[in-house]
Amino acid sequence: MIVGDVSADEAKKISESISQGLPQGNVKHNIASVTDQNYAGVKKIQHPAKQAHILMGMPVLKRGERDYFPLYVGNYILGGGGFVSRLTEEVREKKGLVYSVYSYFKPLYVEGPLEIGLQTKKEQAEEALSIVNSTIKRFIDEGPTEKELIAAKQNLVGGFPLRLDSNAKILEYLSMIAFYKLPISYIDNYINEINKVTIDQIKTAFKNKIDPNKLTTIIVGAE
Repeated sequence: MIVGDVSADEAKKISESISQGLPQGNVKHNIASVTDQNYAGVKKIQHPAKQAHILMGMPVLKRGERDYFPLYVGNYILGGGGFVSRLTEEVREKKGLVYSVYSYFKPLYVEGPLEIGLQTKKEQAEEALSIVNSTIKRFIDEGPTEKELIAAKQNLVGGFPLRLDSNAKILEYLSMIAFYKLPISYIDNYINEINKVTIDQIKTAFKNKIDPNKLTTIIVGAE
């Protein structure tokens, strides 16, 4: 893709001049769906580091699924919103066990992961992990509050223009739309889709997609 002050005809000529030496073909890639995890539970790996590094995850979400926006907005509240997220409030603000803790979804062509990460002192790893697990389970069971949902929407909608403030960022979005075969109206509809998300949709999406008992947890630097 080409982004910049060029016409469609100019862009076509540029792309043809670049690609004319490439071999012709129509290669199709069949990407298999993600199978059930072979391991779910906690795996501890010894390491001389002073801190324990904890990473949790499970395959959850394909790009373009209808649950994408409820999970996306819900995750901002759970762990994607930095200092205003539930995980930060419970693990950092209330207990002082970490400097940062985060969660995010990475939707892919097949089921991409939910990832949760944090670092803490080795002797505090079990306590921190327990709080993270209980916070995730409570969020799945109860969902967000109306206040949390309003704040999340305001931040996500207000920050969206910054994701399109350069040619490089626009190119990234267009490439993503093309690769995952999303509707060309994806960017235009983004804000509307965020604003349509309800508490019930978030609760339903998290309950349908995330089973805390299937999370794989790796602790590097465990005692």
